[in-house]
Amino acid sequence: MKPAYILALGLSLGTSMAYRVHNISVGDAGLDFAPNSITASVGDYVQFTFLTGTHAVAQAGYDSPCTPYSGSTEGAGNNGIYSGLIVPYKNYFPTYTIRINNTDPIWFYCPESYHCQSGMVGVINPGNGQSLSDFTNLAAQQSRNNAPVVVSGNTTIGAPVDEPSNASVTSVASTSTSVASAASGIATSATSSSAAAASSSVSAGSVNVAGGAILITALAAGLRLFA
Repeated sequence: MKPAYILALGLSLGTSMAYRVHNISVGDAGLDFAPNSITASVGDYVQFTFLTGTHAVAQAGYDSPCTPYSGSTEGAGNNGIYSGLIVPYKNYFPTYTIRINNTDPIWFYCPESYHCQSGMVGVINPGNGQSLSDFTNLAAQQSRNNAPVVVSGNTTIGAPVDEPSNASVTSVASTSTSVASAASGIATSATSSSAAAASSSVSAGSVNVAGGAILITALAAGLRLFA
């Protein structure tokens, strides 16, 4: 009974944490996204961390850089993703997070001033026959840089930190060590400030981690029950 009980909880916990968080820094070296091309699986999250300047993340069609996705051929009225203009302040580095629901290409740009024409563009899951270099060159030829009207996507605002994290490094939340560490931190935070946690905006990635914490708590209770 005891081994089977532990195995069931372990399998459930492993399944709930099977995603990756890909981090892209915004404005780290001026007018840039770093990295500007990534491959993400369904269920993964992509988090843009705004480090310097005034920037935004907006989706475009492959053949229509510097133009909102809704105005592109493939967009067909779909708003696409748009963070709205975001400005970091001192040691406050806001984030904009989206969840990957399919592996269709997501071409994006910064709609501020002429940032798009200056090469501030990127892509998630480029399609066959599509090139970031070609997209960048076509962006440089555009006469206008247009921002979407509607802010869309799953926006989360990061808490102030002493220093920006290395946003170009992909963090993986599926290993047992990461799960245990994240769950421990969430449990501690919930105990010390449950009211604040209930009212704050929690990113979608954190929701899954919270689920892991609940399962770990259940596992501990089970061990005490069968000891």
